[in-house]
Amino acid sequence: MTPYSILVTAVVPVLLLLTLVTSSQAASTKNGEEARWLVQTAKWAALSWVDDGALKSIAMSMAEADGRIFFYLTDRGFNTKASITFSEAQVTPSQFFGAKCGPDGDLDPEDPRCAKLTISGVVSPCEEDSKQLALDTLFATHPQMADWPDDHGFIPCEMKIKDQNGLWMIANYGGGGYMNAADYHDSEPVHHPVHGFGDRSRSLEDSNAGLEDSDLENSTTSAACYDMATHECECHSDKCGNDLCAAAGGVWSDLCPGTCECDPSSASTNESTEGTAHSEAMGTNTDSSGHEHSDGMGDGHGHGDGSGGGHGHHGDGSGGGKLQPQLPRPNFGKDAAGHARWIVAKSLWTTITTLSSKSEGEAFGNIRSVVDGACFLSSSGLPYFYVPSPDPTAVDIKKDNSITLTFTESALAERVGEDGSPCGGMDAEDPTCAKLTLIGHAVPLEDHAQIEVAKNAFKTQHPRASWLSEGGAHTGGLYYTLHLHEIMFLRNYGGFAQVSPDEYLSWKPDLSKLPGEEQCGTVEGDYLNQTDDPTPKASSFSYYAISLVFAAFIGYIFGVLSAEKVNTLLRSNRNVYAKANNEESSIEVVEVSKGEVC
Repeated sequence: MTPYSILVTAVVPVLLLLTLVTSSQAASTKNGEEARWLVQTAKWAALSWVDDGALKSIAMSMAEADGRIFFYLTDRGFNTKASITFSEAQVTPSQFFGAKCGPDGDLDPEDPRCAKLTISGVVSPCEEDSKQLALDTLFATHPQMADWPDDHGFIPCEMKIKDQNGLWMIANYGGGGYMNAADYHDSEPVHHPVHGFGDRSRSLEDSNAGLEDSDLENSTTSAACYDMATHECECHSDKCGNDLCAAAGGVWSDLCPGTCECDPSSASTNESTEGTAHSEAMGTNTDSSGHEHSDGMGDGHGHGDGSGGGHGHHGDGSGGGKLQPQLPRPNFGKDAAGHARWIVAKSLWTTITTLSSKSEGEAFGNIRSVVDGACFLSSSGLPYFYVPSPDPTAVDIKKDNSITLTFTESALAERVGEDGSPCGGMDAEDPTCAKLTLIGHAVPLEDHAQIEVAKNAFKTQHPRASWLSEGGAHTGGLYYTLHLHEIMFLRNYGGFAQVSPDEYLSWKPDLSKLPGEEQCGTVEGDYLNQTDDPTPKASSFSYYAISLVFAAFIGYIFGVLSAEKVNTLLRSNRNVYAKANNEESSIEVVEVSKGEVC
């Protein structure tokens, strides 16, 4: 062996290793930057935890300083494992109406390119040497907190992020993945907005961990045209190369599996690489434990979003239903049940918290788009949501179907003030910025008619997420609602409102108090087509007229023959009605003093 060959043999592997390490660090830094940006920009998060085996969650204000996360809480004994969940959809109030997200407002909150982040760790009171930093940070971010009453017992708390896999994020196609706390803390807060197929990292640092060499080889040896309608990689000559593929409405991707025989030499060879492929269709992503995800293969521990790891649908608003008008919040007064129903019906996304199947005894929050009817007046109080089979939420529900749904007026278009501030300028943690949590267990929809109602509602409320109204992800998944066990509702000063599931579910709208609200159907599923004229046709009038004449004739004959019997029945019951009325009028009215009411 010559000295040159010895040098090559020794140096090349080292250079390859350095290249891989450098590439890995670059990807990690980019995702770390996005996570840092989202935490710094978002002023509140859904805080989820487990209390004596039961899931709890609520929207809470937070503040960030150099990556450290602070809260202002009243429970001095709060020292527990928790997760906090953020969505890019919460940072731009002007995009709240119509469920918009992204730099161009053309993404749905459930779209993978609308960044979603869940951080796990321990929330506890700040150490003595951190209290002042926490207070300064909180008051700078939330000026109203400085004036909150001292006797309410607020204290600064901090979340210490779990070192290993403490962050889970999805910010583009290719599925979600885990990030270590060091990757987050070592990054600067930088936003990487996604335009179309954008330039964010396709996956997190550990996204290829556990894949066989042959899998990696098959996923990168060739490119093909990814059809966003059929979710298939095609090797047709008329779609070969970036230009021809784009002209056909596809995406030229080097992550398609197998070997593509088409020759792109006559077309542009500017093959899309990072950030331009649906690796959810190829199954190239895994979490740090080596479980495949994004295509639902392996043992199902997939971490996807929108359609199980990066669904390729992105609606432009066309083809969706008619969006309901944006109206201010009605004055519900003491009607807590109506207020709660309004919040759920007007919310277009939520944090769904599950018991983590990956970390026993811990809560995991995940952003999903939701609908409660096509409009407020057709709502039932039990929202629908869709979860792809590979999604971590689906994996958790399969093991334990306990869930919470977290809502806040801070995410509602109807509560954006004239100056563009959410919740009319009130802090997200202020009681007058209402916060609602529905606690229960997930129930998959099995009735075809109910599934159609859910799809119809998604079509109207989420025009930028066409897949939600077309049966969901190609990876498979289910539409869900929930069986309601408990309600946590903070809507004003004085503590949580008492609303039982029965009160909440049996609430009926008073149209006189809801001016401007449009009717769009019924909760049973008899949705009115908003483009159709509901006036009966001439043939229908003829049928109705004949029916009425015939019914009148029969009624006359029946009335003559039975009149005496009816009168006899009324006379025999008259004493019964009188007795009942007397009993009702004699019900004792109990006076209750204001002190007793309180």
